[in-house]
Amino acid sequence: MNIRLGEKLKSLRKEKNISQEKLAQYLDVSFQAVSRWENSSTYPDIELLPELARFFGITVDELLGAEQIDEKKLYEEYEARAAEFYRNGDISGTLPIWQEAYHRLPNNIEVKEMLMSTYFDIDKVKYQKEIVELGTEIYNGSGGSYYKGQAVWQIARAYAACGNREMAERWALKSHQLNHSMEFLFVQITDNGEEMLSQFRFANYWYLNNLFYMSAKMAGCKSIPGGTEYIQAVSKTVTQMYELAFPNDDMGFEDLKRMCEEHRSIAEDEIALNQNEEVIKHHLTRALQCAEKSVSVKDHDLKYPLVMGWHVYDAPSDNKQVVRLLKKELAWNCFDEYRNKAWFVNIENKLEQLM
Repeated sequence: MNIRLGEKLKSLRKEKNISQEKLAQYLDVSFQAVSRWENSSTYPDIELLPELARFFGITVDELLGAEQIDEKKLYEEYEARAAEFYRNGDISGTLPIWQEAYHRLPNNIEVKEMLMSTYFDIDKVKYQKEIVELGTEIYNGSGGSYYKGQAVWQIARAYAACGNREMAERWALKSHQLNHSMEFLFVQITDNGEEMLSQFRFANYWYLNNLFYMSAKMAGCKSIPGGTEYIQAVSKTVTQMYELAFPNDDMGFEDLKRMCEEHRSIAEDEIALNQNEEVIKHHLTRALQCAEKSVSVKDHDLKYPLVMGWHVYDAPSDNKQVVRLLKKELAWNCFDEYRNKAWFVNIENKLEQLM
């Protein structure tokens, strides 16, 4: 208990011009007890604190002089500290930040979700226990459907990564089928244009992201029916959908990184399939364009129908991440046959200039 409680009580009583006797009468204690509280020789019983606070028209925290925390502002401060690490590709650097935030704001749903996601992104096998504990707490709490969905998503995948298919399936069954998603349903039942657009753009943005992740997951699976040819067709379709949603590659830094990877992957698959040089050239050139645009992404709101209203942030301070990645990947042996081609040399030279 704050040792200055006595001073606070005396100040409040004098401010309201109330005698020790009147306060004592209200609390059903002796005026000597009130005097001892104000002299800090004793403290009021804990059960009297709400009554004392109510008498003076303040909160118990204010009575005790407890620090008043603006949770929203504090969360935004932690988010800003973590953002630069995220955007520069240093996920591990954000873990101490979110652990500290969780220590200070243990009941904040956004902090719980960010800490859970950070554990997941760093190593979902190593941190399976932490992911399951935080995720279960989020799922059983009073947070909205987005946070519950994130919890289900990450717990199921953490169990799967650890080889526990039974628990992974058990959690996966807690999620909703795509055709029963809240966003789809709200678009159908509302006549409010602003609400309809909000649900529409939220759904489209995240479904595009998940299409990419599913495409990437397929690329790493050796048993996909149709093999490399099918995987390449999926990757091509996903890039076409992104190009439709984000004309002229007007998208965020992370999205440009994804598209650079997708185009490079399509070119790599083409080498294994048909070795059509024009297809390889086209997709490596598109990968270069995405890398080039990632360097100079500027802060703005998107205006295109499928993602209207989504905010794009400036490229991170380390804005050459995508350029370095593509340069490293083009050194792979699979591209050796094309290394002396004029168009390939041109791509490598442009990457070197961007560096």
